[in-house]
Amino acid sequence: MSLLARRLLPLAPIAALLILIGHELELHLPDIEHWVQNLGPWAPLGFIGLFIVLTPLIVSVDALCFAAGLLFPIGEGMFCIIIATYLAASLIFVLGRYLFRQKAARFLAKSEKFAALNAALANQAFKLMFLLRLTPLPFAMLSYAFAIAPVRFWPYLTATSGIFIYNLTLVYIGYTTKHIAGWISGSSTQPALPYPLLAVGLLFTLGIVFYVSKLAGKALKDLHVDNFQDKVTQ
Repeated sequence: MSLLARRLLPLAPIAALLILIGHELELHLPDIEHWVQNLGPWAPLGFIGLFIVLTPLIVSVDALCFAAGLLFPIGEGMFCIIIATYLAASLIFVLGRYLFRQKAARFLAKSEKFAALNAALANQAFKLMFLLRLTPLPFAMLSYAFAIAPVRFWPYLTATSGIFIYNLTLVYIGYTTKHIAGWISGSSTQPALPYPLLAVGLLFTLGIVFYVSKLAGKALKDLHVDNFQDKVTQ
């Protein structure tokens, strides 16, 4: 066994456990959504709490944002996602920096892409973190990478706002999907917007996400960190 393999071996159970827990929880998302709905007026708080707990376990943030659109009115769903995202990002920062820092740092030190990320963050941390948040990279994994990098908490948290273009679009998609599907089946409640506007808004928001993602990719290429993005998404 190589020296690198021996050093990575202690991390394998932790990584496997997180991935397994996240996968199993995703399988139970419909049950979780049902539980949230049964909370009545406490449903928003219950959903925010679940988001904060599940996100550090690598549960898909995309699925949670989509679920918010299914569960709540559009404004309430977006508000829940904004609050939950900031709180989850804060928790991941604390976990990554103070609980998993040494093991994660040893693991990431062997990765060329994260070494390049750390070097770039040392010079222009906020700009790079914000640009990476504009891309559809995994939220929790990117947050853990930032947490062990040489960045401060408040710039990290402020740069997290870049993810909202993507996350709030997913809330809107969930909301629109629910109402259009209900309209087709004849069981939908009246949405806040007329159905044609919902459809046009969906196309518009998807166009914005695509355009912003391209701009962010170009900016990252200009910063010479596009290779990091390509490798992470493979």
